[in-house]
Amino acid sequence: MLKVASLLLVMLAGSAVHGGQGAADAAAKNRTATQARKAAAQPLPADAPTREDVLKLFDIMQITKTMDAAIGAAKQQTREMAEQMASERIPEATTEQKEQIKEMLDDVMAKALGPSAIKEMMDATIPVYQRHMKKADLEAMVAFYSSPAGQRILREQPAMVQESMQVAAGIQQKMARAMYQRIDQRIEQIAHSGNETKKP
Repeated sequence: MLKVASLLLVMLAGSAVHGGQGAADAAAKNRTATQARKAAAQPLPADAPTREDVLKLFDIMQITKTMDAAIGAAKQQTREMAEQMASERIPEATTEQKEQIKEMLDDVMAKALGPSAIKEMMDATIPVYQRHMKKADLEAMVAFYSSPAGQRILREQPAMVQESMQVAAGIQQKMARAMYQRIDQRIEQIAHSGNETKKP
């Protein structure tokens, strides 16, 4: 279930970070939504689990609890990134501007990472399970997660998700900085070589 939670989290966090990128972003989201609707409209295999079967699995796997923990970590990471962006854009922000930024972040994250967004993502995930899993597969998963070992995984899962995200955040930031530094250096080299070529 860590994989399911991570997938939903990436999609939700991405919408929070990039939610205001304009018409191009909106068009990309519309294309994604159209593709999702087309995929959901595909006929299901004869031995596919029902919607209720999938929801039962999600309930036993405590996906809501796991998502709450993951989204809490995502909100904190998103806030830190946004505050850093704001400080670079407005280095000498007034107290009023800082309060406006805080209110804006609260509003954006409430919409992008709120209950309605989570429900929409969950509803979109159900047909995926129905297309790729057999009813017998879900029954076996339900049986496992009802066992002592499965229950232990579920108990520890929220903490595992949160700790994994905290560990990964620093690594991701380090990788991103190194990547952008290399890109910047290469662009500088290309620009310099272009200037050299233009010299008589």
